Amino acid sequence: MAELTLIVLGDTPPRGIHWSRPGAIHQARWMARNLYSMKMFMFAEQLEYDEETVVKLERLNLFLGLFYTPMWMSSTLAADAPANDLQFMKDMMKFKRTDPEIAQAVLQKLENHKWYLTQEVVPFALFR
Repeated sequence: MAELTLIVLGDTPPRGIHWSRPGAIHQARWMARNLYSMKMFMFAEQLEYDEETVVKLERLNLFLGLFYTPMWMSSTLAADAPANDLQFMKDMMKFKRTDPEIAQAVLQKLENHKWYLTQEVVPFALFR
């Protein structure tokens, strides 16, 4: 996912670019939609998508590349989750200036995940 994000954002991974055929999603089913949307965007011209679809894919991939992938890559420890979520919320508040529709949708989804933010985990968010 990290290499594909680099490609979508206009860079080349250290080992170069190699495209693989879409395969089984059982191992990465929770991120398959993200991976496929990135590939759809990269091959939009060959797939002859209409302009509206390309714009939507571009907006989604901007969000994925700038926010989702870095957050996913830094979420290896459960103890970091409160601080990561707090930072993600702050980032989405700023992203509202760029793409209010996507930022608001993300913030609404994050509301469903605040149940675990209790007084016991506040120190994890403050002292990372």
